[in-house]
Amino acid sequence: MDMVKGVRVPERLYRGVLWLVSIVFAGFIIGLGNLVIGDLPLVEEQVYTAPADDTPAIRQLRKDIAQIGRDKAGIDDKLEIQRLQLDQATRASTTAGETFRAWIAARTATTNPQQDPEVLARTRELEQLKGNERAIQQAIADLENVRAPLDQRESALRSHENDLINEALPAQERAMFWQELRVFGLRLLITLPMLAVATWMVVKKRKSDHWPLMRGFVLAAVFVFFVELVPYLPSYGGYIRYAVGIALTFAAGHFLIKNMRAYIAHRTEVEAEAEQERRKRVSHDEAFKKMAAKVCPGCDRPIATTGDAESNFCVHCGMTLFDHCHSCNTRKMAFFRFCMTCGTPAKDEEAPPPLAPPTPVPA
Repeated sequence: MDMVKGVRVPERLYRGVLWLVSIVFAGFIIGLGNLVIGDLPLVEEQVYTAPADDTPAIRQLRKDIAQIGRDKAGIDDKLEIQRLQLDQATRASTTAGETFRAWIAARTATTNPQQDPEVLARTRELEQLKGNERAIQQAIADLENVRAPLDQRESALRSHENDLINEALPAQERAMFWQELRVFGLRLLITLPMLAVATWMVVKKRKSDHWPLMRGFVLAAVFVFFVELVPYLPSYGGYIRYAVGIALTFAAGHFLIKNMRAYIAHRTEVEAEAEQERRKRVSHDEAFKKMAAKVCPGCDRPIATTGDAESNFCVHCGMTLFDHCHSCNTRKMAFFRFCMTCGTPAKDEEAPPPLAPPTPVPA
């Protein structure tokens, strides 16, 4: 027999709409919470501490380093020019020397070469070229001597800058930690009451007529907890977050184990009762849902079948699952209120016989 659903179509539609209302309501609460939590840092005038590398002493050091950099850039420009001039002077001197040696080798001297005016002129010209080359080399050496102290001073200033930053880091880290702790405390001050109210709603108000709205509040509280609070937990190298995760997991496990044991004890107690008492505990809609899922409404265990044999009873708790109409003998679900073949009310649904009319009082 195909299972049928016992929930009315409008009822299913209303449930879907109520879920939509819960989600929309949660969205508005989350939006309001984001505005409130987003404005939390504005409670303090100075929320963000200055970076450790942004102190007056460090700024002055960086100005000195920048000035040294500019001085070094000027010297580098001059060195580049001097090196180009040295390269040109070296090439001119080399060329002149080669020319002089070739000219001396080709000339037949008839007199003393040292007394020859042309030889002396060429020699003086070659000496001038060499002197120019040596002068440029000296200028380059002078510039490098000027640049070397600048390099040393820049290195010393950068070392001093690193020392100042390292000295400022612990204080800056402490300031940032206390700032994060204050912001987390403010977030916790808002989130914790929401979680407490949401827990109370889940435990005490799940059967309330206004549960769809409360469910939206619960969804918003869960979102705020995991998105607006957990990421802002103080780290301490990860110890706090792992400790909180362990505590939450332990609490959830303890709650689930306790509820599972209570559920098993309750089911054992219920299964010991008579079938009529157990049937009174199962609502009509709940029975239809469980039967459609092939689960016994009495003990929540799967309905067992063996081959083609009809499963009229639960093999675990003995509850009647299917019976026959006492009017047309059609096999039907035991939870049907009326026979689907002849419409005869089930025995439990039969109305009591009408009362006899009152006997008229004789005049």
